[in-house]
Amino acid sequence: MRVIRIALCVAALACSLSCGSVCGLAQHALVTAEGTVPCCGASEFKDVALGPTRGASEAEFDLSNTAMPTEPGPVDAFLVPASCTKLFDGPYPGAAAQCQIYLGPTAPGKVSARVKLAAGTYRIWIQGYTSNTAATQYLADVTVWDDSCQSPLLK
Repeated sequence: MRVIRIALCVAALACSLSCGSVCGLAQHALVTAEGTVPCCGASEFKDVALGPTRGASEAEFDLSNTAMPTEPGPVDAFLVPASCTKLFDGPYPGAAAQCQIYLGPTAPGKVSARVKLAAGTYRIWIQGYTSNTAATQYLADVTVWDDSCQSPLLK
């Protein structure tokens, strides 16, 4: 009987260490970048601090690119290291990336898959298409998914 109790205690401890939070994964924070990209393949960026919300052990992130249907020309959104100073060298789309890309390209009206990243400062990079003939407004969001026991975001 004692061996069974010890085995159950070890199993319970192992499960509690590997099963994560009792609260589960949910959306708990949103970081937004918005503005205007000049014409002809120009880009804009915003540095953002990302990490789990208070009480969470780790976080996952996704990137959404909200379409601006009244604006001419497309823009793609990316999440890259904060050290990235030039994401593409040449016409976009088509040029090779000059920096590591964590998320993207995320087209207007789309949401990327989620990825786990260490807490830190990242850059939301908005890249206009070279074919754009006018300035284009953009709105991009990074959503923080974690296991904190806070109320989730309502969308």
